[in-house]
Parts: sequence; C-alpha cells; structure tokens
Amino acid sequence: MKYILSILLFFLLVAPLAAQNDQDRVIFKAMQDEMQRNKEQLVLPGMQRPYYLSYTLGRYRSFEVRASLGGIVNAYETPWNSQGAVQMFLGNDDHNNDFIYGFAAAQLPMPADIDYDVLRRNYWMGSDIMYKWSLQAANMKESYLKANPRKPEEADLKDRQRVEPVTRIENAKNAYSVDLPSLENVAKELSAIFKEYKDIFNSSVTISGSDIEIYKMTTDSVILKEPMRYTNLYASAYVVTEDGIRIDDAYSILVARPEDLPSIEDLKKGVKAFAENLIKLKDAPVITEYYGGPVLFEGGACSTVFMSNLLKKGALFAYRKPDTDQVQAMKTLNDRMGMKIVDSRLTIKNYSSLDKYNGTSLLGAYTIDAEGVVPPKEVTLVENGIFMGMLNGNVPAVKAPESTGSLRFSLSSRNGAFNLAPGTIHIKADKGTKPEKMKSALIKAAKEEGLKYAYIVRSLAGKASRIYRVDLKDGSETQVRFGDVTGFTLPNLKRMLGISSKENVSNYIFNGEVLSSMIYPSSILVENIEINKSDVKKDKEQVLTFPLQK
Repeated sequence: MKYILSILLFFLLVAPLAAQNDQDRVIFKAMQDEMQRNKEQLVLPGMQRPYYLSYTLGRYRSFEVRASLGGIVNAYETPWNSQGAVQMFLGNDDHNNDFIYGFAAAQLPMPADIDYDVLRRNYWMGSDIMYKWSLQAANMKESYLKANPRKPEEADLKDRQRVEPVTRIENAKNAYSVDLPSLENVAKELSAIFKEYKDIFNSSVTISGSDIEIYKMTTDSVILKEPMRYTNLYASAYVVTEDGIRIDDAYSILVARPEDLPSIEDLKKGVKAFAENLIKLKDAPVITEYYGGPVLFEGGACSTVFMSNLLKKGALFAYRKPDTDQVQAMKTLNDRMGMKIVDSRLTIKNYSSLDKYNGTSLLGAYTIDAEGVVPPKEVTLVENGIFMGMLNGNVPAVKAPESTGSLRFSLSSRNGAFNLAPGTIHIKADKGTKPEKMKSALIKAAKEEGLKYAYIVRSLAGKASRIYRVDLKDGSETQVRFGDVTGFTLPNLKRMLGISSKENVSNYIFNGEVLSSMIYPSSILVENIEINKSDVKKDKEQVLTFPLQK
C-alpha cells in the first residue's frame, strides 16, 4: 500500500508538468525524487523526522554597463547561472522548530547546465545540513520557551499555516533582450553630459538588470515556477562645497526590461536635471537656525514619509516575535487595530495582480506568493484613517492569523529566499486638495503660527536632501542645504493640514529585495515638523584638482 501511494503521489505531482519544457521537467523530477526519499528516510535514531521540506532553484542571467564621462568603464553579460536552497521543519504546523519566523535555509550551489544527478546530489547535501541544523534549532526553541512562556494572546498561535496544494507554472510573457552595444551607446551618451559640469566629481551612469526564474516544490504539494526581471538605470556623482563638505546623490529609473527604458531624449533630460540640481545644492546656503512648524512634503519626500512610518514589520506588515534572545523584539501597532492611525481622508490598500495604473506599468504585480498562496486582489489595510489589517505570510501573528499571500521572492538572493513585502500599495485621499493650492495652504498655516518663513521638502536623502525655504510674502523659494528633518512620525500623520488630490505612481525595490509599486498623494502638508542644521563634517581635500577644472 505504501508503495502504491508513493506512485500515486508521484504522478499527481508530475502530471501537471507534462506540457512543460525538458528543463522544467528535469528540475521538478529531481526535486520530487529527492524530496520523497528524504521525507521517508531522513531521520536519526530517536529523533524527529521532517514533516515539511521545500526545494527551490533560481536560474538567472545578468548584465551591467557602466560609463563615465563618455567612456565605457565596465560591460558584461553573464550566461545563465543557478542557485538553490533547502528549507525544512520538524514537528508539525502547531509547533515546529522555526524560532526566527523568517527564511532559514541551506544555500546550495547549483549547476549552470541543468543536470538531474547533480541537482539530486545537491538537494541531498542541503537536506542533510538542514536536518542537523533543525534538530539544534528545535532544542534551542524548547529551552527558550521553557524559560520564556508565551503571553496568553500568543499561546494558541500555530507556528505555521498549511498551504493548499497548487501548481502554477508561469513563463515570462515577453523576451528579455540585452543588446549590449546599444546599451553601451546609451550609457556613453548619458555619462558624457557630466563633462559640462567641472564641479561634479566621480560621475557615472550604470545600466544593469537581471532575468530570473524561480522553481519551487514543497511537501505541501506546491509546485511553482515564477519569472522575475528588472532593469535599473542609475546615475551617481558628488560635489564638494566651498567649505569642503562632500554631497553624494543619485538618479534612478526602474523598469522591467531594457526595452522599457525611456527614449534617449527623455533620459538625457533626466540626467541633465540631476546634474543641474546637484550644482544648485552645492551652491545653496546652509540652514543656520531651528525651524518648527508646517512643512510641505512633495514627490519622493512624500513617499518616504509614508514608507518609513507604515511599510514595515510591526506597522502594516504583521510581526511574529522570535522565540530567541538573539533577535531583539520590535514594537508594533497591534494595540491600535480598529483605531485611527492616519488622517481620516486616507484609505490604504494593497493590490496584488494590478499591473497598470493611469498608464504606468506596476512592477509590484504578482499572482501567487513565494509559499504558493494566491493573494486577494485587494486588501484594505487602513480605511478612512482606521487601522483595519496587516499583510502577512503563512506564519500566524496575533492580529494577522491568516496569510494574505504577501511572501515575495527576493531579487538579491536568487535562490528562492523570500520576504514579507507589498505588491502595490495605494494611499488614496478622499476629498484631497488641488495640488496648485497646497503651497498656498503652507503659507497660510505658517503665517497663522507667526513664522517668518516655511519649508518645502522634495526629497529626503541625508546631505543630498532637497529642502526649500519659502518666503511668506511672495511665495518665492530658496534652496537650502544640510537640514535635519524630524517629526514626521505616525502621530503627525493623524491630522494633516492638507493632502493633494493628485497621485504619483512609482516602482521601486522594497528594502533592496522585492519589486514593488506605490500610488500615493503627490504632496502632504504636515504640522509640527522640526528642521535643524545638520552636523556635517568636512572631507579631506584631493591633493590635485579635478582634471576638468583647468
């Protein structure tokens, strides 16, 4: 009977793959065969056997073109490479050996050319490593929980939510073409722009990207293949002020494929504007006195305010306290569920499969998460300012016991590692203010407080922050530098003076790991913000002057 069941299980898992290509079949066959063997035989005398196994394989190819002052510095395109990982749990879903509630796995080298025998050998090695580690982890967790019993509200939480069986094989819809000579020409043309600016140092333009395929199979009968790809254009440079302080800044554009980059004319405009802004920042007067009052946050600064306060574990992302002293526990908003946390005009939702908004492609779109959970198309996190819910994976948390399908594959590891992350966050304002009236509202609020001037912040980037002092009489703006902006905490967002009705749409890599998108008000007016002079240090001067400074 055991033999018959094994044969039936094999065909149930492999049958949906029959229409796939030879490479897919070899990968999934190696995963299935070694997983079945380890599930049945991997056990030491008197020890627990694994109840959950996950095998992943990431295949990827990358490219990079880097130019400086019109010349190519570096250019390469890699062939396909592979990395794998093994994840394992002992015990059961109610209580297993997971004590950090994150991605803990054996990292595996994998063959660039897919080979059944090599794949099985490496998954065998990874399974052995993870089994021994899991036994140690189980003992550590038991010892910790004996000394630190869980709080009553945590006592009944399962350690893991079981995932329903699913097979989802996705192939990329469009080709990811890398025309290296063409990209070199683009990088050279853009980097040559900096020749016109003798006060800009160490300038470069880099175009890079990756085409990634993630394969995954688990003992929950989850079978996945998911493509991920991105292309990033990144210009960077620095200037040095007259008093010897270095200011580094960068300009970035993120798209899915090299073909999706804007036209060369638009790219030139963007890079030239970046260079001009860097020069203006270098020559801007220094903030010399304390300011406390209303501040208008626009563009990138506005998204930074929302991200730093809301898009993190313990806020709109669920958090499970680790069962160890090795990781410091963090504060959460759990106690504020059902309460107002932001302005009543704001509703915040997470979209999973939405792939376009107002004509902009959303890189955060996905149809299934890294554990095989199909996410709801829309999850309301905040409704009219009231905290309603959190995004979570399949580790139950006190206020988020069910998965929202929000575990996303990581770009950097390329081996199937995952992180809790959004798809597309939409911060929508009800009855917002017309954008052209936001500055007038700032001036009015500053006058009512008896202030001499007000501030607009358009980016928050340390020494490179773009801060503008506004004259209350005529509304004229003066760019200033070296200001520490503080006070944009969650309490400040509960009752804002103004929220723009216009929306911005942006794509970004969340925490440097996950492709995500955000739709947010183009500006917000917040009171009780403090701006102080930054404590900046001078850098050592170069021995010789820059060659372009003849």
